[in-house]
Amino acid sequence: MNTRFGRAFRYEIKNYFRAVAVLWLVMALLPAAMLALAYVLAGETAMESSFNGYSIAVGMFGLILGMVGLRENQRVLNQNGVSRRSAFLADVAALAVAAVLVAVGVSVIMGAYQAVLGGQGRLLITDLYQVLYEGPSAGTGMGGLARGAVLSTVVGWMLAALGQFCSALYWRLNKFWTILVSVAVPLALIFGSVPLLDWMSSTHAGQTVVRALAAFGRFLMASSWNMSAVLLAMGAAFFAVTWLLLRRAMIRPAK
Repeated sequence: MNTRFGRAFRYEIKNYFRAVAVLWLVMALLPAAMLALAYVLAGETAMESSFNGYSIAVGMFGLILGMVGLRENQRVLNQNGVSRRSAFLADVAALAVAAVLVAVGVSVIMGAYQAVLGGQGRLLITDLYQVLYEGPSAGTGMGGLARGAVLSTVVGWMLAALGQFCSALYWRLNKFWTILVSVAVPLALIFGSVPLLDWMSSTHAGQTVVRALAAFGRFLMASSWNMSAVLLAMGAAFFAVTWLLLRRAMIRPAK
């Protein structure tokens, strides 16, 4: 299994690294383009703006990798003698490595921009960790950047797990259930939110739920490590359910 796992891991991380490199380039050029545009369009009268999309970009990157990579990796690797279990475990490990690479890379890029711009820059560069836990003007030291990279890594890995779960779920559903889930879930979120909020505000049980959610929110906001632990648990749960869905999925040969 180790040999097959290693072969699968090398194949997947090689594909993922190309995407990682592209994201590094985009995240390095985007703030520079925003800053240049502010000066070109408004000159010295340009208002200060902020860019805090680094952690969000890491998360969306993980979500997309999880959604698009599962089926193709399984098909190619199974066709080349790797079991679906080895291919799945290699995918989980490769997604973790990709999340680390992306998070560390964008944290370095963000730190470089913060060092160059300082506190007088027209563009304020932050990430999710700084916004939630240290404020936009804090966290510019090595410790803050490292903690931000850890949180970004966990966010990316958890959303990659969510992406895999969605991909595996739609893989197992037939056409009828695919249409039903695709229509019912958005409708439930849109039209069910008002009755849910009304129930939470007008009933004793609902108010108990609100208090529990508030306590949980305070726990998450108390420390980035609390947030990271919860996200890790969520990611592990999504991966576990994905494996249960994948075990009996019909895998056709890759074209």
